Amino acid sequence: MIKNLSIRNLLLIERIDLDFSNGLCVLTGETGAGKSMIIDSLNLISGGRMKSSSKPRNGKLTTITALVEVDDNSNIKKDLLDLGIESDKELLIRRIINSEGKSKSFINDSLVSLSILKKLSTDILEIHSQFSEQGLLDSSTHIETLDDYGKYKNELERLKNLWVSRKISKEQLEELQKEFTNNDSKKEKLEYDLNELKLLDPKEREFEELSKKRLILKNSAKISENLSNVVNNFYQEDPPGIITLLSGNIRILSKVSELLDPESKKMINNLESLYLEINEISEYFSKLADEDFDPRSLDMIEEKIESYKKISKKHNVNFNELPKLYDIIKAKIQSTFDIEKRINDLQSDFEEKEKAYVLQSQKLSALRKEFAKKLDHNINQELPQLKLENAVFETFFEDGVPSEKGFDNIIFKIKTNINSQMDTIKNISSGGELCRIALAIKVVAEEKKNVTMIFDEVDSGIGGAVSSAVGERLRKLGENKQVLVVTHSPQVAAFGHDHFIVKKTNNPDQTSISVSKLNHDEKINEIARMLSGKNISKEAIDAAKKLMFI
Repeated sequence: MIKNLSIRNLLLIERIDLDFSNGLCVLTGETGAGKSMIIDSLNLISGGRMKSSSKPRNGKLTTITALVEVDDNSNIKKDLLDLGIESDKELLIRRIINSEGKSKSFINDSLVSLSILKKLSTDILEIHSQFSEQGLLDSSTHIETLDDYGKYKNELERLKNLWVSRKISKEQLEELQKEFTNNDSKKEKLEYDLNELKLLDPKEREFEELSKKRLILKNSAKISENLSNVVNNFYQEDPPGIITLLSGNIRILSKVSELLDPESKKMINNLESLYLEINEISEYFSKLADEDFDPRSLDMIEEKIESYKKISKKHNVNFNELPKLYDIIKAKIQSTFDIEKRINDLQSDFEEKEKAYVLQSQKLSALRKEFAKKLDHNINQELPQLKLENAVFETFFEDGVPSEKGFDNIIFKIKTNINSQMDTIKNISSGGELCRIALAIKVVAEEKKNVTMIFDEVDSGIGGAVSSAVGERLRKLGENKQVLVVTHSPQVAAFGHDHFIVKKTNNPDQTSISVSKLNHDEKINEIARMLSGKNISKEAIDAAKKLMFI
């Protein structure tokens, strides 16, 4: 509910502050008094565009501020929470527009984009006029109107939960399928690399060992010659070799060891130990000298070293990292198979959720069609009372894009003449007809929807008893929500809980617009003026009182 509306520098309005109450509020005034500017200000506060003719001049700023009560509006509170904007029982909305048409929008002093302001405003107010882009002209809102009317809130909530679950499952599946596609395109290369490593069969520190062996094999002739000389030096008899000399000396010393002092005996023991070590060394070199330095071994080692270098360079890793690389590539290939299994699992999960979503959508669609018939019947009962006796309203179902609301695309269509074809409300209805059709729908379908409804020219082209029927229905609608109506009809105005009059004052220096709230007696006089014109007669006063049930 809009509690207060403040308008600054909007065309002829320099400064206006209005306090509104719940129920039906009517705004009246002579033609050209400026009533449309009040509607323009409400359109701007809900994110609408400013007309080029309405842009402020002389460096002034147009400022529209609305204090809105949102205590019972759960939808807008949720939206504010998602935006991180703190809210209590009231919300302050401000729109500031400069002379170039550029604007800034604020909610509780938080700067918001125009798109956010538009989104939030749909849960605050609806404007129904021949120039409005809200409400019935936007067919995307028709499904919400039907769902507000239908008694299947639990089914809607269940469908929403199934949609969210289905959406998450689909996103996970698509993400994994994308990963699988990327991996699958690399799989052939990975398998080639794995086979290449498998043939190499890399081992830790093997490259260094191969390098050493290669060095030995390259110098095998020189090594063999020198090893042979070394072995001879150990074992030759003439002249005696190292082993022969050491063993001979040990035998000689052992003959006198018992005669020697402890230190000398220790030295004999050291010599024996040395003999054993040298004997081991000599045997090592003897075996080394006996090794076959096959030139073919060199070719094999050279080939393997080159493979090490090639594969290491290819993968930009160290030689010693190749054994780990083998495990890494093998794991990547395995992960492709694992992903494939997970995709199958997720595919099954998604299909289950898709099936549950489709079944619930079908169930909800059947309920919608059931309530659509009731809605059509009740609205068609209302239309003749609003001087639309030849009009026929019908709800049409089309296949839409699946969403949290199901796959129904709901379009309200109407024909206003017996021989015409059913078409969208936007294409068929005039401005006045549109407001009356909107009124019929709102009275029937949206009594409990917690938004402020604004009707402009709802009484266009009607009068007498029809105007009274319109006023009666507006008041009925105002019993559950705030309704603002701009009217030229005294019968409609008589039903208002609150009454504001819009006046234009022409002075030599400037023309200005003012709005004031009428008390009981002032309201009688205003309705009398609407009945009789400028000269208010006693008969007009009596007629005004009769309209107001006094």
